[in-house]
Amino acid sequence: MTSLFSPDIHQTAFARKAMLVLEFSQQPKPRFTVRQATMVGQALVNGFPASLIGAALDDLPLPFSSPELTRHLYKTLQLGISTQFLLEEPCLPAISPCRYTCQLIQIDAQQLVLSMDLLEPEKPLSLENVVETMPAGLIVFRAIRDDDQAIVDFQAILCNQFGADVVGQSREVILTQPISQRYENMKEYAFFHQYVAVVETGQPHHQLLHLPTLNLWLDVSVVKYGDGMLVSFQDVTVGQQTASLLTSVINSSPAAVRYYETIRDASGQIIDFLTSTGNELEAYRSFRPYPSTVGRRMLDLYPQLKTTGTFARYVAVVESGTSDRFEIIHQTGSQTTWFDCTAVAHGNGFVLTTLDITPLKRLQLDQQRQAELLTGVLDSSASSIIVLDPLYDEDRQLTDFKVSLANPATETLFARFVGPDFRHEAMQNQTMRTLFPAVRERDLFRALVAVVETGQPIHQSIDYPQMRIAYDYAITPFQTGVLMITTDITPIRAYQQQLEANNAALSRSNEYLQQFAYVASHDLQEPLRKIYSFGDLLLKQYTDLFDDTGRDLLQRMQNAAMRMQTLVKDLLDYSRLTTMEASFDPVSLQTLLQDTFDDLETTIRETNATIKVNGDELPTLPGDKTQLRQLLQNLLANALKFTKPGQPPQVRITVELLRPDQLPQPVHPIGSRQWVSLQVADQGIGFDEAYQERIFDLFHRLHGRSKYTGTGIGLAVVKKVVENHHGLITAHSQSGAGATFTVYLPLA
Repeated sequence: MTSLFSPDIHQTAFARKAMLVLEFSQQPKPRFTVRQATMVGQALVNGFPASLIGAALDDLPLPFSSPELTRHLYKTLQLGISTQFLLEEPCLPAISPCRYTCQLIQIDAQQLVLSMDLLEPEKPLSLENVVETMPAGLIVFRAIRDDDQAIVDFQAILCNQFGADVVGQSREVILTQPISQRYENMKEYAFFHQYVAVVETGQPHHQLLHLPTLNLWLDVSVVKYGDGMLVSFQDVTVGQQTASLLTSVINSSPAAVRYYETIRDASGQIIDFLTSTGNELEAYRSFRPYPSTVGRRMLDLYPQLKTTGTFARYVAVVESGTSDRFEIIHQTGSQTTWFDCTAVAHGNGFVLTTLDITPLKRLQLDQQRQAELLTGVLDSSASSIIVLDPLYDEDRQLTDFKVSLANPATETLFARFVGPDFRHEAMQNQTMRTLFPAVRERDLFRALVAVVETGQPIHQSIDYPQMRIAYDYAITPFQTGVLMITTDITPIRAYQQQLEANNAALSRSNEYLQQFAYVASHDLQEPLRKIYSFGDLLLKQYTDLFDDTGRDLLQRMQNAAMRMQTLVKDLLDYSRLTTMEASFDPVSLQTLLQDTFDDLETTIRETNATIKVNGDELPTLPGDKTQLRQLLQNLLANALKFTKPGQPPQVRITVELLRPDQLPQPVHPIGSRQWVSLQVADQGIGFDEAYQERIFDLFHRLHGRSKYTGTGIGLAVVKKVVENHHGLITAHSQSGAGATFTVYLPLA
């Protein structure tokens, strides 16, 4: 068995591993003590006890007592991280220095595991001068393996100056630091996986590498060397200058062009592609995970290609040697991009050309959507839509029309003329005279000809009394022919007839209402006046003939007659609002408001009311002066009437000019660009907003007649006046907190 210190060390490629568990202690002095050791570790130390358990590390011979090893032990214990390093120390006096790969793993705050592998001593290079002066770079690497013999790093053991210049690091750094310390995230680089594949499979690797900073093109070859590899760099700059013209052409292309080199496993299966030469257009920058993707593996850059099946396409191109063209959709958030891709086998990989076709694709999709929309409209339309192309005889006389398009509704509308077996598909490319032999003698045919000859549309409705139907024809010029839209207006005709009948009935009803208003104003009020007059005469001249009960009954009769008179008068006013058409003239609301104050002067004085007017000056607007006066009188009378007991009325009138978009809810457009808002707010008893719609109903009262007089018609009159003036009224209140009524009227 060969040990770390056996005399036949040079005849062995690798010595067995020595593994020790070390414990750090401060007493009697800082030192590391062996707590566990492998059999190889115990057998290594000649002249010491068979068991090393409990031995101090600095009491053992080299390499265990090496100051360099001790320094790494303290450093690992201090930082708490695993470390790997190369250790070179003499084994025995008669043997040249030995090299070890060492790994330290911390178990806890005081214990470490030391793993050591003896490397085969490097043989002297007799061609050192040749290597140093050769016009090529040369770097020899030794593999660094973990406990499972997997390659985890590489250490350079030979490097000429040209190689150091290419790498861009000093030879001292290259020869003393493994690759992982010189390149962060080493395993993300493709070259690391290439190096591992070369060492593990023995298959050489070759690639062309461009170094822009040195203006060099290098032919890079990697071959297995012992348990490592030899990397050589050959300057091929001159040969690549010829390719610069092609590169310029590629870079000026609107498409992204890239060469991908095949990466295979030990069985020869393609497992990935290495990104190589190509253009890196700025227009495609947002689709690349890095500014430059050269030297990176395809699946590291775009792992989704494996699941989408695109990677399999590329493999098939390389293996079969046939090209493939397809589209790729790239989704980023809400943005979709389409690419037209062409993969062509070339050398040890393939060339991929990618062109952004998003504008063209969107245009195609828009056209497709428009076509689908048009088809949907045609298919779902209840109207017949037909496109007709004119047909001329040899004298250029228009004699017929050919149907170039007909929608399904045509089948329903025209089957009544040609029979139940008629299908709209059968109309395509048929002529009108073939489908409808008598059409030339019809007004419809003459209308079609007129549209073609004049270029002016025609709209015509035709009744067919025998079939009890009516059709509306809209004929317009379309390209070189006409577009005819036919609508069955039979229900509309019936509705029009019914509407005319309803209008006639409504006119008769209005006449009856006017007659009722006349009766109410003359025949009803006259008896009421007599009842009231006779009652008043009895109370004044014959009061002594009645006892208290009789006088109370007479007073009640008088009150009832007065209420009846008021009710008849209010009904008459409301009837006039409903049946009589208002005549609109310019009305000054400012003057009208002052007149209303004059009308209510007695009430205002008796109730000691306070009325304030704020905001803009009331404008002049087109309206019916009498109706608008009724509106203001009713709103102010209510504000003065519905007050809290013992509290004088407080009324605030606010005026504001508004645009249509400032109105509280949409109103039917009447062309007015400006409105006036008239708000009447009081501090009276208010009402529950659950009744804010019902308070405008005729005869609706929220309070008893004994508390507040009235007929329940006032707000109904207000609403009717607002409607007659194409306005809007809102009401807001809380019980006991007053009420606010806002009227919105158009100024034109």
